[in-house]
Amino acid sequence: MPRYSPPPFRVGPALGALALALAGLFSLWIQARLQPVPALSLADLSGGAIAGYVRVHGVLPEPPRWEPGGPRLRFRLRDGTGELWVLADGSVAATLAQANRIPRAGDGVTVEGRLREDRDPPALEIVHAEALRIERPEPLPLSIGDLPSAPVGARVQITGQIRSVRRPYEGLTLIRLQDETGSIDVAWYEALVGTRAELPLGAGLRITGALTLYREVPQVALDDPEGWALIPWTPTPQPISRAQERPDGAWVGVEGILEERSDTRWTLADETGSLEVRLSRELRAALPATPPPGARVQVWGRVRWRTGTPALYPELSIDIRWEPPVAIPTPVPRPTASPIPTRSPTPTPRPRPSPTATPFPLSALATLAPGASVTVAGTVAELQGFSAGWALILEQEGHRLRVFIPSEQMAGVRGREGIYPGARIRATGVLTLYRGELELLPRSGRAILVEKGVRPDAPPRAIGSLGPADQNTTVRIAGQVVERTRFSAGIRLVVRDESGALPVILWENVAALIPEPLQEPGANVEIIGRVRLYRGELQVIPTVPWEVRSR
Repeated sequence: MPRYSPPPFRVGPALGALALALAGLFSLWIQARLQPVPALSLADLSGGAIAGYVRVHGVLPEPPRWEPGGPRLRFRLRDGTGELWVLADGSVAATLAQANRIPRAGDGVTVEGRLREDRDPPALEIVHAEALRIERPEPLPLSIGDLPSAPVGARVQITGQIRSVRRPYEGLTLIRLQDETGSIDVAWYEALVGTRAELPLGAGLRITGALTLYREVPQVALDDPEGWALIPWTPTPQPISRAQERPDGAWVGVEGILEERSDTRWTLADETGSLEVRLSRELRAALPATPPPGARVQVWGRVRWRTGTPALYPELSIDIRWEPPVAIPTPVPRPTASPIPTRSPTPTPRPRPSPTATPFPLSALATLAPGASVTVAGTVAELQGFSAGWALILEQEGHRLRVFIPSEQMAGVRGREGIYPGARIRATGVLTLYRGELELLPRSGRAILVEKGVRPDAPPRAIGSLGPADQNTTVRIAGQVVERTRFSAGIRLVVRDESGALPVILWENVAALIPEPLQEPGANVEIIGRVRLYRGELQVIPTVPWEVRSR
């Protein structure tokens, strides 16, 4: 019986069939990739009629929810037709955070993702970080009193004085801000902004955030680490006659001479009139000192009309500032002429005392109260930069005083390029409280005198030699600017030398005083700054503008 033999297997036709099948699948994949992702309104997604991979656009009406331990990102999207939750988990959320692409309240967002019908309510899941695009509008600069007329969800910028700071629960701090037009709560979300900074009562604070509602009450949500800055708060007092015209409950400041004083009632007068200031017993007990009659006093408070007469009611001890009365030297009598016809000796003239001739010793500052005007001198022991200006720590025989110079004042300081640790300066200003300690606020840039300047210097380093171990050290790099981009808080340069490239961050107040040619691509620069590791990226950050110079 003949034995059965199967037909021989031919490799060529089998490989051809497999290649044809793979080509078909690849063609289908290409066609799917070329198909546009449907862009839908949020109303189109309601009811479960739509499924699959879609694109939507909307605005965040409230801050996102960020859980770094996941990591996990959640935010609500609204477009006028409906609302939808958008979520990202794991590596997608981590990539968005590292690239600083977490959306904020008020941002416009275009996002692609997969609809998750298994969630209640349904949500859109971001499957890759590139599918999220953010449009951040420019904030509207508004006074606090104008906020109720702004649309909810609008991105706004407000400035006011810190009146109270409270923490209703872990992760949220509420800051009460007030200007001359009103007051409002600012919600500081620690998961998004970071641990709350020191916020001294009475300090000025600039906030960029979104206008939201909490139980139908307007509130500004702070969910951006770069959306806040401490600034000097020096409002201008009004004439007493104008304050007397303000309605009941209005917030106003006045300045005048203290004519009468009791424990709870003072009378201030200027050339336009007089006004009674009433102090609660709690406020009177909180004052570190009281001004003597004849002192020039500034008081901020609310106007209250009682029995047809206005009075001013301050709330906190920081609402009262004063200067001691100006001492008028007693004139020296001229000697009576002698009847004896002999020549009398000419009396030596007595010099008039000058309040700024001799700086007030730092060791005796404890004898002064906030609101006093004083001139001090010392050596700069530390130099700190903030978005609103610079703080100098003056030292004199072991005693220290913080001097805050706002950005707008620094531009008027003669010889400012010499302000650096080791420099000697003299400053005249008003004493205020900062973190419970006395601080000097100069009246203007002209009130600061650089008696002996210091040129900034630091160890030179090749850019490629810098690493995470150099964090918080001050270095000097040299190279060419190859890139310049602007962001919400300043300018980002990329500087390159033979060994590598590195971002240099110029905060807004620093960049404003650096000549434009030194910031343009192609400029050869030498930069001194502090090394920072921010979200895995090494950066160099100059503290003052004169740390950036031509090479």
